[in-house]
Amino acid sequence: MHVSVAVVGGGPRGLSILERICGQPHTDWDSLTVHLIDPHPPGAGVHLPDQPNYLLMNTIAGQVTMFRTGDRSATGRPIAGPSLADWAGAAADSYLPRGTLGRYLAFAYRRLRRQAPPNVRIQEHRAGAHQARTLRDGSWVLHLSDGSLLAVDFVFLTTGHGTNQPTEEDQRIQRFVADHRRSNPDLRYLRSCYPLHQLDTIEPGSRVAVRGMSLSAIDTVAALTTGRGGRFLPGPDGELVYRPSGAEPRLRVYSRSGRIFAPRAVNQKRPTDVHQAAHLTLKAIDALRAEVGQLDFEQHLLPLLTADLREAAEATGGPLPDVAALLRPREHRFPRTVAAHQQDLVDFLTADERQAAAGNLTSPLKAATDAIRDLRTELRHAVEHRGLTPRSHEQFCQVYAPLLNAVAAGPPAHRSREWRALFAAGVLQLGAGPGGSLRLDSERAEFAITGAVQSSPPVHCDVLVGASVDPFLPERDTAPLTRSLLAGGHARPFTNGWFHPGGFDIDQVGRLVRADGTITPNFCALGHPTEGAHYFTNMLPAPGVDSRVTADAEAAVRAMAEHLRHTVAHRANPLPVQGVAP
Repeated sequence: MHVSVAVVGGGPRGLSILERICGQPHTDWDSLTVHLIDPHPPGAGVHLPDQPNYLLMNTIAGQVTMFRTGDRSATGRPIAGPSLADWAGAAADSYLPRGTLGRYLAFAYRRLRRQAPPNVRIQEHRAGAHQARTLRDGSWVLHLSDGSLLAVDFVFLTTGHGTNQPTEEDQRIQRFVADHRRSNPDLRYLRSCYPLHQLDTIEPGSRVAVRGMSLSAIDTVAALTTGRGGRFLPGPDGELVYRPSGAEPRLRVYSRSGRIFAPRAVNQKRPTDVHQAAHLTLKAIDALRAEVGQLDFEQHLLPLLTADLREAAEATGGPLPDVAALLRPREHRFPRTVAAHQQDLVDFLTADERQAAAGNLTSPLKAATDAIRDLRTELRHAVEHRGLTPRSHEQFCQVYAPLLNAVAAGPPAHRSREWRALFAAGVLQLGAGPGGSLRLDSERAEFAITGAVQSSPPVHCDVLVGASVDPFLPERDTAPLTRSLLAGGHARPFTNGWFHPGGFDIDQVGRLVRADGTITPNFCALGHPTEGAHYFTNMLPAPGVDSRVTADAEAAVRAMAEHLRHTVAHRANPLPVQGVAP
């Protein structure tokens, strides 16, 4: 018996499915064809190998691998291979260019393909999947963007980040630009900074407002400074000095929270040096759930998380920081002017960089924030699959998840030095303080950026760039396959009561939930399309430790094997479909 499956999306999550398929013995059928569907070369996903080297990873090289030895979820015959650091010949604690990661992922794909079992064949399709429909026997027909059709028995959706339809606010801004660009030829609106090459159209000297001060803002600022030929040179006392090229625009950054990124600490840990929960344990979470049902993050979980972070800080033997303050939004009074607030941000970056330089086992502050990364398994166990009440889930997604990411998933510390040098050079300035908002100035044909709590005059700009990536919202996703799945009733958006956080609704192993609430038995989603039912899906496996990426792939591949074993192996010959590839 021959069976076939499709993996829609050839990035890291697609590789994790291939790794689990190739690492398993497949004795229930004669042959298995894996159709890998992606318009880009397989492996890299969004980590394109030809990206400029100034775009860096935010994870150190020694904490990334696509080969799963040492992972309890990696059953069967895990295919051996080097970590990213070993493959690149780089120090384990170095931050490599994302292009290097893309080349490593492409290498991992080639090795997986080369070492696949004899009865597993991988067939590449350089196209997108645009439509999915079922046949009478429950198998799938996928319509690809190149016009071809594929008949498959099982589908894995691993497409990663997508693009949403413009909101009413987006449309309002776009209409403003269209109506006033004759008066101001530099007037432009880029609702997302990605893909970054679109920033090349921004004219030197134009005034650019960057909405956001997190990781995507770092990419945006790097593309418009280093990417324009500017250089960072050593200055006095170890500081950096920025030498403009003259091709830069004038950059103004702002965000609603007024909060800026926090740099990652120098790594002093091995991948296996993971903070073990003493308070926010799986057992404690299960006991709370048995007692009260759905949990409240602030009431039930935040005290346990705070206690664990305090314990991680105490283990360093240094002075204990105000750990509780790390886990709540800023409440202190902000400076009265934007200029004073900018100086506050510079002072914060300076102080936090000193903490980062001390290391994540030496600095009590950074030991605490690094422990947040180690406790993501427990956090997922607490919040996923409607673990929180709808009100608390909304608060977690809007307040606490961004806060946890800001303090625990920051960039390498030298980004802090670069931004301080850019502030000092005047190339980069703070455009507005907390509550920063946009006003469309028709008289001047410009954007006006204002803050909610400070008395400084508005900052006028020609270009507005959204420094963010879209959440996966199925009802607004522009991908034809998403629309096809929803229209056919094969999938539905995830909801927690009245709260709609995003992502597809899935069961515990990743199978799509249909519009009528039943399970789609032969269609699994992994990664970003499940962000909503799941928490923090944007990650890569680390060497020698259990990985959620591997666990997700293992569960989905087991679901595939069980489905094929109990349905495909006992069916009659498949229905003929004209134009469908074998």
